Amino acid sequence: MSRLDKIKGILALCAIGDAMGSVTENLSFDQIREVFGGPIETFRKPGKTAFALGNEAGEVTDDFSQIYFILQEVLKNDGILDRDSVIRAILKWSEVPKYFDRFAGPTTRGAIEMFKDPNHEMKPLPGAVAVDYASKATNGAAMKIAPAAILNPGNIEGAIDASVTISQVTHDNSLAIIGAAAIAAGAAAGMQENATVDEVLYAGLYGAQRATVLAKEKSIVVAGSSVIERMKLAMSIASGYEPKEVKLKKLSQIIGSGLLISEAVPCAFGILAMNKDNALQAVIDAVNVGYDTDTVATIVGTIAGPFADFSDSRLISLFEQVQKANDFNLEKLASDINSIIH
Repeated sequence: MSRLDKIKGILALCAIGDAMGSVTENLSFDQIREVFGGPIETFRKPGKTAFALGNEAGEVTDDFSQIYFILQEVLKNDGILDRDSVIRAILKWSEVPKYFDRFAGPTTRGAIEMFKDPNHEMKPLPGAVAVDYASKATNGAAMKIAPAAILNPGNIEGAIDASVTISQVTHDNSLAIIGAAAIAAGAAAGMQENATVDEVLYAGLYGAQRATVLAKEKSIVVAGSSVIERMKLAMSIASGYEPKEVKLKKLSQIIGSGLLISEAVPCAFGILAMNKDNALQAVIDAVNVGYDTDTVATIVGTIAGPFADFSDSRLISLFEQVQKANDFNLEKLASDINSIIH
């Protein structure tokens, strides 16, 4: 598979996962199957349980839209991804009401408010501990980390460094950086010409371990569950002999698939490990795992994207639908990005 196809695969699966997962978000594993009569595999209009209520079928949320804005800014910046270009991208994204007003999480909102007003202070209530939004170990760093891998195909160290740059703009803490680096390293490994899914899984663990060292040097160390140990546990669940639906439910119940990065990232690796031969199915399983499904599916799309099979008519149809629903030309974006990578 060519580098261009791998870039296109990441963009396609991230966008599809975000849009499809916006419908099942906030529902549990069992509720999804009760409400929809089984797992969903198509775009639908989000209902009243979803944050994306009001979106049309196939429209993306904050997850993929931030990836899109970062890549657009990189193109304007002569192919360079640095802290300033990420800040510009996030600020431009924040000016789009349908994304920012409805979907921005508290960590991202706090960072944007700070960048808009450098003198802004988060003032606590009398007697309360000050709120530091940058220290929240949420999954918003990993959801938008795809550009770190896309711009560093096969360069795992470069992808890790780029992931730290992206993460620190909104999620400047150890756990967020570790989780984001795991995804960036895994996806960068997947972009090698003859990569295997196993290489992505191993690279993800390496990325998390390497970022553990970097985070101590460059960021705020925060308490929380180990991303690395939970990744190992997720992969162990995935390697079990039970039916895949049973293992997927175990991931939702034991690892979790929620807002914390120590849930979302390990869950994503577990889902990929269960779908080594079908990248699109990995994203669909993430859509149906429950809880923060649009984000988990976007993260899965990042590490599964290099293996997307564009001979699959189902993938082609979903890719066309998501581009039309959002007025995106992701084919052109992939081509433009590919042309600036050395």
